Amino acid sequence: MKTKMKSVWQWLKDIFKRLWLWMKTPPTLSPRRNLLLTSGLLLMAIIGMTALCLMIGTLDFSRGRFSSYFHEPTILLLNFLPVFLLIAFTYFATNRAWLAYLLPSIVLLVMAFVNYFKVTLRGDPFVAYDFYEVGEAAGILGQYTIVLPIWFFISLALLIVGALVLLRYARFRIPKKRWWIRVLALVLCIAFGYGTWSVYYTDNNLYVRQKNYSLFNEWKDAENHASHGFLYSFLHSINAVLQPPPEGYSEQKALEILSAYPDADIPAEERVNIVVTMLESFSDLSVFDEIPFVADPYAEYHALLEECYHGSLIADTIGGATINAERAFLTGFTYPQPQYSITTNSFVHYLSEQGYQTDGSHPGHDWFYSRNIINDRLGFDRYLFMEGYYENLTDEEHAADSIFFSELAKIYDEETADGEPYFSFSVSYQNHSPYDSENMTGTEYVSQEDLPDEAYCVINNYLNGVADTGKQIAAYVDSFRDNSEPVILLFYGDHKPTFGTGNCYYEQMGINAQERSMEGCKNLYTTPYFIWANDAAKELLELDFSAQGNTISPAFLMAELFEFCGWEGPAWMQYQRQVRSTISVFHRDRIFMVDGCLTDILTPEAQAVYDEFAIVQYYERTTLHVSKE
Repeated sequence: MKTKMKSVWQWLKDIFKRLWLWMKTPPTLSPRRNLLLTSGLLLMAIIGMTALCLMIGTLDFSRGRFSSYFHEPTILLLNFLPVFLLIAFTYFATNRAWLAYLLPSIVLLVMAFVNYFKVTLRGDPFVAYDFYEVGEAAGILGQYTIVLPIWFFISLALLIVGALVLLRYARFRIPKKRWWIRVLALVLCIAFGYGTWSVYYTDNNLYVRQKNYSLFNEWKDAENHASHGFLYSFLHSINAVLQPPPEGYSEQKALEILSAYPDADIPAEERVNIVVTMLESFSDLSVFDEIPFVADPYAEYHALLEECYHGSLIADTIGGATINAERAFLTGFTYPQPQYSITTNSFVHYLSEQGYQTDGSHPGHDWFYSRNIINDRLGFDRYLFMEGYYENLTDEEHAADSIFFSELAKIYDEETADGEPYFSFSVSYQNHSPYDSENMTGTEYVSQEDLPDEAYCVINNYLNGVADTGKQIAAYVDSFRDNSEPVILLFYGDHKPTFGTGNCYYEQMGINAQERSMEGCKNLYTTPYFIWANDAAKELLELDFSAQGNTISPAFLMAELFEFCGWEGPAWMQYQRQVRSTISVFHRDRIFMVDGCLTDILTPEAQAVYDEFAIVQYYERTTLHVSKE
């Protein structure tokens, strides 16, 4: 056995020795031929890496989708340019062809496969905004089983082989005495890169005009993204992160608009306690006649609705990015949310200035979406997480709703004992994806019929979680019925669950899941909100809570609550109501609700409202006018 191992080791050493000698003895060429060979090999490497990124970006590695890019010259060029500029820049920076290929290629392949896995696991593409959520992505990744496709290993092999070939054959270097050529080339790369990005990659009209939908579904975000090629789509997404001032913006103009809405206090005698809970992946699938229900998972929830003011939200995300609906509610800001790198205006600050205690909790990790840092910047006095609180109540990774709602009731009693008005905003974790796709446990709510086994398990496991949430909410509400202090409970769902890759399980049940169509947008992004009050609050506010609310964006939900209660609120909130009377939904895909109908085309009147709203919102996002204390 030792002799055999020694033989294998000797064979490997011999292979590496030969490879090393091969690498150390490159062909002897004249400077001119060396330049031509280096240039040619680098150009081939650029073309090859562009093609590889395009292939990974197809999402299914099909030759048909890959070849479709070559029928759209603009798409092909805009995917080629970033690879060309990155490799050119690195070459002039290092003066080494193999490094010029290797370093950018590692970055590009990592990004391309992050996009592939994000779409496969979460249903949405990798965009520039995701760089702000790297920690959250890493935490989520651990919940999934990653299956590496064959193209991952092919890409790794091509990366190594390409670097070795360039190391041996592409040996041309710019002489030290001509250092200025390298400096000039670096400046030109930067200038040309910025110029092309600002002119072409930020042009939304150009992006929309590039149609490559013969084998891609334009109505699905991930496939629409893929149809333009990964690199083009990713660079196009950067503009959403930068959030430049809208056309015609000035601080003076924003202040002039807001001057018509002076800040108003909540009447001292009407400062009821407000307890808000955002429910993870909570949605009412019973609205779909296509789903073959055999039992009702929403019995407790529907019974509660009869005594609630309730309506619908059209969220910006599905299956993930919980933070969008969360911070939209707390600030009134529409998609995309700011980065919250500093203290930011919010309704939490307003309530604190009105004398409210402000706290909340989440039975998940404090680092998730940087809540432990950002919630303080939004104005919360205290926020509880798994770390230091819920970890003492469960051995599981996250606390279930039975623990979560029980603790919310306990915390409420403790925090309101001194009689000060109380505002709480908490976020549940139960029903977070992924859902078991191999074993169905609990009650069968949806019959299998024509559903694949995996879809049958996922849907029923999700509904079992939702049914339990309904029961826990009903018991939680009951604990407030006889409370002598007036209290309002507001609940809302952050987004619908992801069902299968590209939400294919919805389609398998006959539901339109084309998210860029009006019907599909409504089907995939609608979640409920419902507001309950105890008798003390009803009597104090003289309101009947069993009424139908509006269909709105999560950003308008706090304004909806205030309006129903008869409170005016701060200027920003009052202005929101004026906007909402024309446009009640702002969806991230530039889909709006005008006069009760979803549309992607605004009337001149609605466009004017939209343009003005953009100015005021930019001011509210960027100009702090609350106390930092």
